[in-house]
Amino acid sequence: MKLTLKEVIILSRPRFWMYVLGTFLVGVIASGNLFLYDKTTTFFLIAFGIFFSLPANAFIYGVNDIYDYQTDIFNTKKLKYESVLPLEKHNDLWKIIAMLLLPFVPLFFFANLPTKIAIAVFLFTGLFYSATPIRAKSKPPLDVLFSAIIYVSPALVGFFVTGNTNLEWLAVIGGLIWAFGMQTYSAVPDIEADKKAGVNTLATVLGEKGALWFCLMAYVLSASIGFYYVGYLSIIFGAVYAAIVLLSINNITKLFKYYTFFPLINVFSGAILFFYLFFKEIF
Repeated sequence: MKLTLKEVIILSRPRFWMYVLGTFLVGVIASGNLFLYDKTTTFFLIAFGIFFSLPANAFIYGVNDIYDYQTDIFNTKKLKYESVLPLEKHNDLWKIIAMLLLPFVPLFFFANLPTKIAIAVFLFTGLFYSATPIRAKSKPPLDVLFSAIIYVSPALVGFFVTGNTNLEWLAVIGGLIWAFGMQTYSAVPDIEADKKAGVNTLATVLGEKGALWFCLMAYVLSASIGFYYVGYLSIIFGAVYAAIVLLSINNITKLFKYYTFFPLINVFSGAILFFYLFFKEIF
């Protein structure tokens, strides 16, 4: 059985593409005015922008689907909301992942050193979040840490590829803490399936209520850090995410329904942040 293009696109989770592409773009605009870069830098920005669309997402989610197969077949969320890739197509998926990544290998060699480190970190965590022998997703709290790095490291790529190295590490920490909450919240609907498959996550360790309180603390703390950089915009974002978590705590039965809203909320929030930083840099 051959893997079709439609299947590759579906398993790459298009609704989640902006989780890495969006953070890449935020990193780019945080580094300065987009219109002031030379042609070489612009080429790198476009190339990495393409990389963080289908190729990067097929990589992180494809590897996840391969190594999560034994869990996914028990997972109602996966069966109804996403899809389970048949076992006989896993070898084809490895080949397609390699084909999608191969054209971008020269970018790694010609990029500056900070960009090389950032992209290496992305690839390492993207692979070993799911893959053995590390399989961080089954070793809390590595599951939360690796996942957060996967989604924050593209911002570092976007920032460093412009040649800017004056990084605000407190902002990076704030982004990581926000991603801690996002990862843990997304793992709550998987608790029962993970337990059946013998997979430990921070969510299975803390339980539904404990995991949600952890999410709430993560969002409040990240919003507090964000206030230092983007002011009351961060407080508004924090209030939105905190409200969803509080709704989930008070009505666990509707948690999955709230979870399905997250991609839209994340994209909307990310777009507001991008354009806030964009106009701030331009004017």
